[in-house]
Amino acid sequence: MKKIALLLLTVSLAGLSQAALKPGDNLTPYTIHNVSTGKEYCQVCAYGAKPAKVVAFGKLNDAAFWADLQKLQTLQAANPKLGVFAQVIDSKDADAIKAEAAKNGISFPVVVAVEKDWDKAYKVKGVSRTIYYAQQKNNIVWTATGLDEKSAAQLQDQVKKDLAS
Repeated sequence: MKKIALLLLTVSLAGLSQAALKPGDNLTPYTIHNVSTGKEYCQVCAYGAKPAKVVAFGKLNDAAFWADLQKLQTLQAANPKLGVFAQVIDSKDADAIKAEAAKNGISFPVVVAVEKDWDKAYKVKGVSRTIYYAQQKNNIVWTATGLDEKSAAQLQDQVKKDLAS
């Protein structure tokens, strides 16, 4: 019984790892709604001029997601050429999202998807705290689920390296 459970877990984890975007994949454009400004725009187009970009996906009431965004806020403050935005994946309540962003000191755009099928390309599949790091031609360079200390340090190193070149 334990062997079967272990096998099922292994197969499930392998399936999840194959489903998510990974380094080398491209970010596909789709329309987002900025909850602070009310504007709708293509997220890839809006941040295309930045030499490095980070997008975080998460749930409105997930404290770990907002803690990750605070780390990204610090990273962006230290790297003005870095484009950062976050997408709330489980709510379209602009007032609640704006309030949570303000409460957590987030000044970069927090958005919601306008297009219903955005997840077909991004494969977030309801997983909160998935972070994608994109650079030039919207190729993913680095990705992780959550920003623990090790992941945050890896992302910071990657950003410094890419912005220095």
